[in-house]
Amino acid sequence: MSFREKSAWISLILIVLVFGPYFGRVALALAGKTHVHAGTQFALITVFVLLEIVLHVAVAVRSPREARAARDEREDLIDLRATRTAFYVLLAGVLIAIFTLHFPVNVWMLSQFVLFSAVVAQLMRFSNQIRLFRRGW
Repeated sequence: MSFREKSAWISLILIVLVFGPYFGRVALALAGKTHVHAGTQFALITVFVLLEIVLHVAVAVRSPREARAARDEREDLIDLRATRTAFYVLLAGVLIAIFTLHFPVNVWMLSQFVLFSAVVAQLMRFSNQIRLFRRGW
C-alpha cells in the first residue's frame, strides 16, 4: 500500500470517527431531543486536524523515503478524478443548503448543512481515491 493510499485511509477513517457521532448529535438536536454546544464544532475540527497530523507523521516516520517521493502522473490523475466527483457532491450539498433558506432555519442549522456537505464531499473524495488506488488505475 502506497503512502498516499494510507493517507487517504487515515483521512477517511478519521472523518467517520470524528464527524459521524457529531452529526448524530446534530440530528438529535434538529429533532429537539438534545443540544449541541456552539464550541463543539470548533473542538471537533481541531481534534480532527491534530489527529491527521499525528497519524500522517507516524506513517511518514515508518516509511520516510516513500513519504518524500514525488507524486507520479497516476497519483495526480487519481487525485483529479476523486476531487472531480467530490466537487459535484459538494455543489449539490451547498445548493440543498441554500434551498433550506426557504424554510424557517437559523444560522446554526444552515452552517450544519454546509459542514455536512463538506464532510460528505471529503468522504466521497477519499473513498474514490482508495477505490482507484486499489483498482490500480
